[in-house]
Amino acid sequence: MKFLIDENVDIHICKALRKDGYDTKDIKELKLYSLSDKEILNLANKEERILITYDTDFERNSSLKSIKHCGIILLRFRNQSTKNVLNVLLFTLKSKTAKKFPNNFVIISEIEIIVNRIKK
Repeated sequence: MKFLIDENVDIHICKALRKDGYDTKDIKELKLYSLSDKEILNLANKEERILITYDTDFERNSSLKSIKHCGIILLRFRNQSTKNVLNVLLFTLKSKTAKKFPNNFVIISEIEIIVNRIKK
């Protein structure tokens, strides 16, 4: 899996994913500040990357749901410390459930993983 990290996600998460062997790009490192959500999804899709974000607009905005993408992981943590998020995210990415992440909308939190299949 390849990932694009939204600008609202700590850069240490990007670096940790890379260290763990994941092909990961970060919006901040690319200096692509203030892209619209649509532009971010288009970039992720063009590069066949799953977007990792805290931005709930990707869940709520119906116009974003119609944009083709390779997958979105929405992080919904009560404790958003980098250590907590990384522990759960890395564990989840190594689980069998992670095979369902490409081309789907996924919500990951401390207590659950929800995979919503995208209708094509």
